[in-house]
Amino acid sequence: MNKPNIFKLATKELSQDGFFTWLLQWADSGHNKHDKALNETAKDFVKLLLGQTDDYQINKVEAGRQWNNIDIWVEVNDEYFIGIEDKTNTGEHSEQLIRYKEYATNHYKDKSHKLVFVYLKTGNESLSTLNKIKEKGYSVIDRKSVLQVLNQRPVSNEIFNDFKDYLTEIENQTNLYDKLENITSIWRASEGFYTKLQENITEWSDWRYVANQMGGFLGFWYHWTGTDEIGEIYIQIENAFEYGIKLVIKIADWEQNTNTLYRVLNEIKLKAEKNGLSITKPDRYRAGGTSTLAIVQNAFQSDSNGKFDFSAFLTTLKQLEKTLDEYTNEKNTAGNN
Repeated sequence: MNKPNIFKLATKELSQDGFFTWLLQWADSGHNKHDKALNETAKDFVKLLLGQTDDYQINKVEAGRQWNNIDIWVEVNDEYFIGIEDKTNTGEHSEQLIRYKEYATNHYKDKSHKLVFVYLKTGNESLSTLNKIKEKGYSVIDRKSVLQVLNQRPVSNEIFNDFKDYLTEIENQTNLYDKLENITSIWRASEGFYTKLQENITEWSDWRYVANQMGGFLGFWYHWTGTDEIGEIYIQIENAFEYGIKLVIKIADWEQNTNTLYRVLNEIKLKAEKNGLSITKPDRYRAGGTSTLAIVQNAFQSDSNGKFDFSAFLTTLKQLEKTLDEYTNEKNTAGNN
């Protein structure tokens, strides 16, 4: 039986804010005499936030919470100010990062501090949204980076180890996408699968939860193409967990007519077969703003032990990309003649 862990109960971002602020306060050299290992690890965490090298000397650290809505603020050696936006499973909203940066910049305009802004994310988030965070002048510190610091040396503090164990469990669950059963039953494993896909797909992609009347799904989409005549066509994965996972072709920005769906399906089907794919219509066609045009059959393969064949799935995606490109290129060429 696992021992009780306070962070499994106190899962709100405010609880995480409290832990990280507590850890940062431990980085002040005056606390070395109380717990040397915790002090050294806290200093390593400050260096991670600053992007500093191991030989950077940290002496004075002050840290607190909720300064003008900035989750965590830190001053280091009277040289640096760090503004931290701390996130668990939520993302940025309402351009909050720009506002926080502007406020801090204005506050420190007459001081000598170098300003550093950090988006600290312990949950999982689409790489495309994280790239947008970076464009706003924030460095992104993820769970893996934090765990590397927390695992630097043995620390005997119970609060510290509870949080480290909590993050380790999230990391382990996220990496369970090696089995298809896990992808369709464990939310974090599905997020890990999508993150792995983004690392292997060179073009822009995105993923997030999509709510609908059927209970919603965790969706992944990429590879937009299309024609002036038909509209946009793109690739989407829909993981509805207990209701299964599907690889589908979607259509959007189109004249909403089911006759179009039948016609386009029949036209694409031949090219899909030539590229080694079998596609079928969904159980029922619904003409909406975005509609499912086709479902790719047998897209998610696993062996007798349930191990998901990630490489085979990437091959299927390439075949699907080629199919859609050939179809839209043909249609666009015909339309220009």
